[in-house]
Amino acid sequence: MTRSAHKSGIAGGPLLQAVSDVVGRPISKQGCSFAGKTDTANVRALLTANEVVVDGPEAKADIEHRVFQALPKIMEAGVNEGVFRYEALPGVKALVAALHARSDVVQGLLTGNLEACCPVKLGAAGIDHSIFPFGAFGSDSADRNTLLPVAVSKYEALMGETISPDRVVVIGDTPADVECATTHGARCLAVASGSYSCAQLEGANPTYCLQDLSDVQTVLGLLFDDGQYE
Repeated sequence: MTRSAHKSGIAGGPLLQAVSDVVGRPISKQGCSFAGKTDTANVRALLTANEVVVDGPEAKADIEHRVFQALPKIMEAGVNEGVFRYEALPGVKALVAALHARSDVVQGLLTGNLEACCPVKLGAAGIDHSIFPFGAFGSDSADRNTLLPVAVSKYEALMGETISPDRVVVIGDTPADVECATTHGARCLAVASGSYSCAQLEGANPTYCLQDLSDVQTVLGLLFDDGQYE
């Protein structure tokens, strides 16, 4: 599974705007880090950090629901207006295409983003969302570590077969991505193209770590050339 598009531009822009619109006042990050977290967890962190008074669990759930309804629309409008920009990192498009061409690989999305936001972000980055026939998203759970079993379950329903965790590869750029994979016995290719260096990522014990994905043949060599997964 791959997480293949990354945002550039205004940090946290669409999410901050969505939460601000829903609660009716400006919301700032207040030191919150979004890296490796789900949108659900990020909304909850922002509400707490900005001391938004929420009267009970039903009111909290209503705020989250309204934010999730607003976020894809804000993101799409921002992309169309050039306010929010998304781009594929080096090698991502070529790697996605190479994996899509293989008969022994099915690509899915495992991301903290809401499912409804993924077509907007990937499309803006020049990646066809339809080549990912299944996925697990921040709208499935606030806890990123629960997303891999969700993705596996969706794969099995789609393909009509079971798959063992050791045949799953998570590609990500945060320690949270590594933990999400290794907690369930999956392999992880960590990529130091985000906020974390290779040294920091290696501290989380990924299966592999690369500076970026620009050398697609190297990536394919890591994933397949040992013959175990051909």
